[in-house]
Amino acid sequence: MSVSLFSVAAAHILNLVVSFGTRVPVFRGLPGQDDRNRGPENSWKMPICAAFLGLLIGGLSPATAQERPKDVPENLQPAAIQELVDRLDPDQLDALSQLMQLITEGTQSTAMTPPPVESLPFLDKLDAFFDQFIAMLAGYFSSIPDLVQAAIGSIGALVQGQLAGPFIPFLGLALALTALGFAAELVFNRFTRKRRDAVRTNKPESLFQTVKMVSTRFALDAGGLFAFAVVVLIGGRVAGTATPAASLAMQAIFLMVVMPRLIGAILRFALAPHRPELRLVRANNWTATFIYKNLIVLFAVVGAALFFNKLIVLSGYDLDETFRFFVGLAVNTWILLIIWKARKGLTEIILGDEEQPSTGLERMAYFWPYFSMAFVAFNWLLVRASVVSGQGVLTGEQSLGVITLVLFAPFLDTMVRGIVSHVIPPMQGVGPVAEAAYLQTRHSYIRIARVALLTALILSIARIYGVDLLSFGAESSSTVGQNAVGFLLILAAGYLAWELVSLWVNHQLAKDSPPAASNSEDAEMGGAGKSRIATILPLLKVTLQVTIIVLTTLLALAQIGVNITPLLAGAGVLGLAVGFGAQTLVRDVVSGVFFLMDDAFRLGEYIDAGGIQGTIEKISIRSIQLRGANGPIHIVPYGEIPKLTNMSRDWVIMKLRFTVPFDTDVEKVRKLFKKIGQDMMAMDEFKDDIIAPFKGQGVADVDEVGIVVRGKFTTKPGKQFGVRKEVYRRVQHAFEENGIQFARREVRVQLPPALQDLPEDQKQQIATAAAGAADPPKTPTPAA
Repeated sequence: MSVSLFSVAAAHILNLVVSFGTRVPVFRGLPGQDDRNRGPENSWKMPICAAFLGLLIGGLSPATAQERPKDVPENLQPAAIQELVDRLDPDQLDALSQLMQLITEGTQSTAMTPPPVESLPFLDKLDAFFDQFIAMLAGYFSSIPDLVQAAIGSIGALVQGQLAGPFIPFLGLALALTALGFAAELVFNRFTRKRRDAVRTNKPESLFQTVKMVSTRFALDAGGLFAFAVVVLIGGRVAGTATPAASLAMQAIFLMVVMPRLIGAILRFALAPHRPELRLVRANNWTATFIYKNLIVLFAVVGAALFFNKLIVLSGYDLDETFRFFVGLAVNTWILLIIWKARKGLTEIILGDEEQPSTGLERMAYFWPYFSMAFVAFNWLLVRASVVSGQGVLTGEQSLGVITLVLFAPFLDTMVRGIVSHVIPPMQGVGPVAEAAYLQTRHSYIRIARVALLTALILSIARIYGVDLLSFGAESSSTVGQNAVGFLLILAAGYLAWELVSLWVNHQLAKDSPPAASNSEDAEMGGAGKSRIATILPLLKVTLQVTIIVLTTLLALAQIGVNITPLLAGAGVLGLAVGFGAQTLVRDVVSGVFFLMDDAFRLGEYIDAGGIQGTIEKISIRSIQLRGANGPIHIVPYGEIPKLTNMSRDWVIMKLRFTVPFDTDVEKVRKLFKKIGQDMMAMDEFKDDIIAPFKGQGVADVDEVGIVVRGKFTTKPGKQFGVRKEVYRRVQHAFEENGIQFARREVRVQLPPALQDLPEDQKQQIATAAAGAADPPKTPTPAA
């Protein structure tokens, strides 16, 4: 580019600037500053200076450093410029030379300025950032003497009356406002003395009363602080808030008195350091007292530091950022020490009153203190990084707010669990299934509440950091942001659907009331099974959860740009392949569906599945698992069951046979059976298990031994064995008392008259031989 265009443009620009020199202080003393006072004889010098400046700037340009223009105007020729310069007076030449020196230095500094960080590669950016960070730290520590001098100077300025007027009136005003505030708080406390005494003396008998008492105490503390603050504000307005003394005094009172006491009221609500019976969290006395005292002192120090920083700024020292750096470093170090010393207590707070905490809760409780310490360090580094980058993403006050949220997270979690424990509906059923379902329901409520709490914390922290996550996926944001937010929302919706399914299933199972399992040593197979919902709902839960996982995965992949059409097509082809190649599997699944629809069996029932008998221990989508009478496990596919016999449904009839001699009074036996049945129905041990009492059914058969009489009773499934044992015992005892014997097989040997005179031992031998011939012993069957 030739000098004509560059220099002429600069000349015209300078001509315009000089023509308005009276409005721009930096051009004072230049030609044309006030042409009205100088007269018309000096007005011609403005275009000359403009032309000279344009030529000089053109000479400084890179183009003119290499070649000279060929078409330079006549008024910009060296001779013409020299002639014009000779006509300027010394003051004008001196002002013009100073201006040209400033322009030259600016041009050189622009040429020496490195390229912006944004244009560098990532590693170079990182290296440049660390260099700036180290330089910043070095600058802070090298400024310690200046900071000490500024601290002494700001205190001296306050005492000397340079910041808030005379020191004695300022101090008197601050003390007077503080005294008025405490007086107002004292009056408020006198009006609420009865409530305070009630909170101080009464002891809660339930969690509800505890929450009510600590809430009342917090309201009273907050009310006293509110009265304190209102009176201070009124007193400051009367004294004149526009005056530096009143404004500075009120800032000191709110930072160093009100803020620490408000934090103390909040900590008393959560920790109750001096009243363990009012403590809403599970923490020992040392942990509660340690956290309470340290945080109050910490916020008092923070308030004093903020006020002291105000004094440094008002004193005119440019060390505000240095002071904030050292205060932030001290506060974050203090917080790390608090967390480290109270780490076991924080773990105990998170575990709460869980008698059997889950593995996830135990891990979270153990790692939370260390995570908090890492987050505090990260937050401090983020504040420093924002200062280095010059973006101001996070200030010290915002950092303290974020740290406060993280520190109070365990207390919030514990209070959420306490609230949830009162929201959960009570268990309506009985038995192990209902108890397990109720426990899972409680865990589902807690997990949902924790997700809500965590979401609120993340949104709050992001808002403090200056990121609005709720509008991050709006149309004005980037496509990546929209996809990321959509992806997270789909995952959150899938998780919520998962929890709702578990919650509904467990809520239904909590209503389960199956027959109580028999703990008798005489119990055998064939007990009552579980309810139908306890059999069907677990399978339904698994099916729904698998469906939720599949749908959530597909929708999430589609949100981030993955083409799921091939996946759907592949799933369809795989389904067809399974349908044609695994017909037996399909038959088993379909048969199982119809068995379950017909309510053919339930968990815990004793069935005969095509000749295989056992108690159902497990039901899957393809087969059932049976426990045999002697302990073996039988896996029976549904498609292999030609017919199914359920021996544990509703009730069981047990029929018993007794053989008595031919001369027994059958009516007497019937009455004895009836009496036994009535007595057993009156026993607490059997009255709930017997549906129909034991009674006689008359003569059932007559054989070569005697008369066969029969009795029967009806019980709940699985209870028949204990009842049968008691019936046998009572029948034997009743027969003995009434002279009734059980019939036995007899062999009568009649000796002829010729053998009547034989000795008794010989007669016995002959009788034994005859009995053996009449009823020979059975030959044992050899083992297979």
